[in-house]
Amino acid sequence: MEHPPRLPYGWLPFLLAGGALVAFLVLTRLASLPLVLLVFGFALLYPYRQLPLARHLLWLLTLAFVIWILHGAGLLLLPFAIALLAGYLFDPLLTQLERRGIPRWASAALLVLAFLASLAALSVLIFPIIFSQLDALVRQLSTLYSAATSYLESRRFFQLLARYGIPPELVQQLLQRDIVPRLEQAFQTLMNSLLALLSGLARILTHIVNLLLLPIVMFYLLKDFPQLRTLLVDILQQRAPRALHLLRHSSPIVRGYVGWIITVSALIGLLSGVLYVLLDIPYGVILGLLSGLLNPIPYFGILITLGVGAVAIMVAQPADIVRDLVLFALIINALHFINAYIVEPRVLGKRVGVHPVLLIASLILFGSLLGFVGLLIAVPTTAVGVLLFNQWRYQPPASLRSSPDTVHSG
Repeated sequence: MEHPPRLPYGWLPFLLAGGALVAFLVLTRLASLPLVLLVFGFALLYPYRQLPLARHLLWLLTLAFVIWILHGAGLLLLPFAIALLAGYLFDPLLTQLERRGIPRWASAALLVLAFLASLAALSVLIFPIIFSQLDALVRQLSTLYSAATSYLESRRFFQLLARYGIPPELVQQLLQRDIVPRLEQAFQTLMNSLLALLSGLARILTHIVNLLLLPIVMFYLLKDFPQLRTLLVDILQQRAPRALHLLRHSSPIVRGYVGWIITVSALIGLLSGVLYVLLDIPYGVILGLLSGLLNPIPYFGILITLGVGAVAIMVAQPADIVRDLVLFALIINALHFINAYIVEPRVLGKRVGVHPVLLIASLILFGSLLGFVGLLIAVPTTAVGVLLFNQWRYQPPASLRSSPDTVHSG
C-alpha cells in the first residue's frame, strides 16, 4: 500500500498559510466581522467534531453568534420575544381549554384580542398622561435647578452666611470649586436619565411596523406552541437528554414565577397609581408605573421606588408635602407587604425558595453585568441554579450508582 507523499519541511507550509490568512483578515479588517470569525472557526473545528473539546468550542461559537445577532437586532425582535413569552406562559391554559373542546385557535384569538384591547386602553388613557407628567417633571426640575443656583450665587445668601460669622470669600470659593460643579453634574445626570427614558419610549414607538406584527406572531405562536415544544423535546432527547431533564424540572418554577410576577406587577402598578391619583399625590400615574416596573426586583425595587417617589414629590412642592410623603410610603409598603407575606406564599409556595443573602448577591451580580434586565432575570435564574445544586448535592456518587449490590448490602 502506497502512502501519500510527505510534504517537505513538515508543518511549515501550513504555518505560513495560516499566518498569511490571519494577516489578510487583520489587514482587510475582516477579522472584526463576527460572521467571518464564525465561518473560519467552523472550518477549523468541524473536521475534529468527534473530539469533545472541538464539539464544545463549536457550541460556544454558535452561542456567541446567536447572542451577537440578538444584541444587534435589539427592538426588531421585541414582538417575537413578547409572542414567545406569551406562548410559553399561556400554553398550559390553552391546552386545558383544548381538552374541554375549545379549539386552540379560538382561545388564542381571544387572548390576542384581550391583549390588543389592553394595549389600546393604555395608549389612549395612560400614555398621554405619562408623557405630560414627565414633561412637567422635567420643567419643574429645570426651574428648581435654576432657582437653587441663583440663590447660592445671590447677595442674600452671602449676607446670611456673614450673619453667622462664616467668611463669604471662603464659601464663594467652595461654591465655585466644589458645590456648583457637582450640583450641575448631578442635574445633568438626572436630566440625561429622564431624556433617555423619553427617547427609549419614542424609539419603541418608531418600531410601530414591528409592533403591528405582534398580534399576528402572537396568534401563531399561541396556536402552534405544542408543535414547537415537541420539536424542541425531540431534538433534546437525541442530542442533550440531560438538558431536557433540566428543562422539565425547571420549567414549572420559571413559568410560575414569571407569570405571577407579571400579574402582580401589573396589579401593583394599577392599584398604586389609582390610589396616588385619588389621594392627589403629585405625578401619581408616573409613580404607579414605576411601582409596577420595579416590583419584580426584590428588596432594591421598593427602595428605589421610595427614593424616586420622595424626590418627585419634593420637587413638585405640594401644599401638604408631609402628608403626600407619608401616604406614598404607606401605600407602596402596604401593597408590597400584602404581596410578599400573604398572597405570594399561597400562590408560589416554596417553589422559588432562595435564601435572602443569596438573592441579594445574585441581584448585585446580575445587575452589574446586565443592568436592569439582569435585575429582572436574577430571581428565576438563581432559583434554577439552586435546583441544579440540590440535584447535584443529593445525587448518589457514581460508584454507588454503578453497583446496586453495594447499596442494598448496607
